[in-house]
Amino acid sequence: MASIRKRGETFTITAYMGYDSQGKQIKKTTTYRPPENVTAGKAEKLARAFAATWEEKIKGYAALDENRTFAELVHWYYESVAPLQLKPNILIDNQTMINTYVMPTLARKKLKEITPSMLDALFSDMMRNGRTKDTYRLKEGVTLPKGTKRGVNLCTIASDTGLSRNTVNRLSAGHSIERDSAQKIADCLGIPFQDMFESSVEDRALAVSTVSRVRRCLSAVFTAAVRKEIMRRNPVSNSVPISKKAVNPVTFLDETQAVQLVAALDAQDDFMFKVMINTLLYTGMRGGELCGLQWQDIDMDRGIIFIRHTLIYVRKVGGERGQRKGKGHERTFILQSPKTTAGERYVVMPASLLALFREYKQRQDAQKAEKGDSWNVDNMVFITINGNYYSEQYLNTRFKKLARKIGLPAEIHLHSLRHTTASLLINSDVPPKLIAEQLGHASASITQDIYSHIFASSRARAAQALEIALAPKTE
Repeated sequence: MASIRKRGETFTITAYMGYDSQGKQIKKTTTYRPPENVTAGKAEKLARAFAATWEEKIKGYAALDENRTFAELVHWYYESVAPLQLKPNILIDNQTMINTYVMPTLARKKLKEITPSMLDALFSDMMRNGRTKDTYRLKEGVTLPKGTKRGVNLCTIASDTGLSRNTVNRLSAGHSIERDSAQKIADCLGIPFQDMFESSVEDRALAVSTVSRVRRCLSAVFTAAVRKEIMRRNPVSNSVPISKKAVNPVTFLDETQAVQLVAALDAQDDFMFKVMINTLLYTGMRGGELCGLQWQDIDMDRGIIFIRHTLIYVRKVGGERGQRKGKGHERTFILQSPKTTAGERYVVMPASLLALFREYKQRQDAQKAEKGDSWNVDNMVFITINGNYYSEQYLNTRFKKLARKIGLPAEIHLHSLRHTTASLLINSDVPPKLIAEQLGHASASITQDIYSHIFASSRARAAQALEIALAPKTE
């Protein structure tokens, strides 16, 4: 119950809201002035009614104010607000963005000290200098065990360290990883860190799209604080908007390169990998949507794939459950609805892709019968050799390895296949509305914005076609 104290013609009302992390009692104070010409008893009654309404209004407000630090605000937001508003994977990704790019600068700043100009400087520095990462790679002559027999291999290293298979694969392929991850692997193998790793400092420039996303994540935190009366204003709203002129263009394969990829897939021994990459190329679906396919989503009779789910791989500090756990980490797969409402859709399979699916189903049924009770994931279309969920991250690693092997551009990655599908459809003069429906975009305008440069070249060809059609005919 709030306390009420009369001071002159007004009442001072104080509500007590528990204690902060330092054990200091938290309180909020307001004042109430009753109407003129009311009795003292009536004035007190009105003040008590106002106090009750006001106290109810501020119930659940965070135990923070503008004298608290940005780090405290972020902790409150991702513990109390974000879980109610965001999907688990988006929450974790956004929190990672804040921790990586914003915390080093703002963590100890008091909320009242954070200004729009301070954020302008932060965003400008991110775009100009990127960020430097202290990373490590294997020393010359050092390799990771890759045997498939029982014992230590890449899979067991990932499992024993709590790291993702993608991280271990990247290290094995010659890429750099962060210090903490490298230390876990060295400890797992019982090899002194200095004998196994060498420093590989990376200076990584940040794309405009990345900085824009950081800005949106930061704005969401401040907006929540304003709504809960923790802060008076959102400093991001008055900062300079991030220019979109320098946004990196989408990467995709041209027709010749796409044909080259299909030919390379035909030579693959791993039939499931062949089916997965062909499916992405022929349908334009996202990697998570592919990994989230279930057999009830495949209509073989009509040659249709229904896209109803996306599979995400969640890593969360301090988890209590999960299929894979490392020290202090939860790692688990979650099957959820697609990225957008428009993402729930269907695509028609070409005859060649349908034939691949028919053969693949026969192979998987035989494999499932052989595995018996060890088959862990029921009814998923794409699974690991042990019958577990197949991660998009691992598929991306395998695809990039194949892309490098056959000489495709270095910047090509798994999502480039989706852009390739869009490019091929645009160049085949498929209407933008149909392309948007194929890709799961909310509207054709989104499709046209993303692939504006491809549409521009398509329009140029249309102009040339008209010129040829209308040119005077010679006898």
